[in-house]
Amino acid sequence: MLRFLKPVLKPHFLVIVLGIAAGIYYPQIKEHFLGKSVDVSFESAKQQQQQQQEKLFTKEELAQFNGENDKPLYLALLGRVYNVTRGAKHYGSGCEYHFFVGRDASVSFITGEFDDYVEGEADDVLSLKPADLLGLHNWQNFYEKDYEFKGKLIGRFYDEQGQLTTYHHKYLALLEQAKDEKATNQKLREKYPDCNIEWSADKGSHVWCTKSSGGKNRNWVGYPRKLFEIGNSNFRCACLRKEDLDTTEVMIAQYDNCEPLSHECYYQVD
Repeated sequence: MLRFLKPVLKPHFLVIVLGIAAGIYYPQIKEHFLGKSVDVSFESAKQQQQQQQEKLFTKEELAQFNGENDKPLYLALLGRVYNVTRGAKHYGSGCEYHFFVGRDASVSFITGEFDDYVEGEADDVLSLKPADLLGLHNWQNFYEKDYEFKGKLIGRFYDEQGQLTTYHHKYLALLEQAKDEKATNQKLREKYPDCNIEWSADKGSHVWCTKSSGGKNRNWVGYPRKLFEIGNSNFRCACLRKEDLDTTEVMIAQYDNCEPLSHECYYQVD
C-alpha cells in the first residue's frame, strides 16, 4: 500500500494537486479571504472617477455656454449643470426655453416667468411651496434622465470643492418634508374622498357626495366639507362620514348656507 502512495506524496505531485484545487475553488477562496472588499474598492474607484470627471463651474464660466460661437447649450437646475444642446429647438437662441441657458433659474421652472432674470433670486427656492419643491424635484429627475450631466455650479447649492452647501441641505430637508406631506395627503384623500363638483352661471358651484364620488367606490355617501390639506392654503371639497364630522385629524369647515347633514351644497365664488 505504501509503495503505491510514494509517488502521490512526492512534493512536486502535491504542488500540482494544490494548483488544480486552487483553480477550481478560486472564486470561493477569493470571497473567503477578500470578502466584499473587492466590490467596495471597485465602487469607490468608480465614484472617485465620476467625481474627477465633474467640472465645477463659476457663474461666469456657465454663462459662456449659450450656444454662441459654436459653444454648446448648458443650463443649471438646483446647482447641477446639464448639456441641453440636443434640445436646441427648445433651448437655442430665440426659442422658448433659451431663458434658462447659461444660468441657474430654478425658480422659473415653477413660476413660468421668463422675462426678467434677477440674480440672487432666480435660484432661491426655499420660499417655494411644498408642491413646488416636488415639481422642481421632478424637473431635476427629467434632466438627469434625458440630458448629459456636466458638473456643478459654484454658488448657492455647491461650494468651491463641489460639496453641498448649508443652503442645499436646507432645501433637501424641505423636500423630504414635502414628500412626507404628499404621502400624508394621499392617505387623507383615501379616507376623505373628493366630492363631485360642477359650476353653472345661475347657481354657482355645486358640490355633492355619492357612493362613488372622488372615484372611490364605497358603501357610504358622506357630507360635503371644506378640507384644508397639509402644506396647502387652499381647500378641496371632501366627503366625510357622520362620525368624522368632528375630526381633529385635519382642518375642515362647513359650507355656508348649507345644512350640516345635506349631501349637496351650493356656493358662490367671489
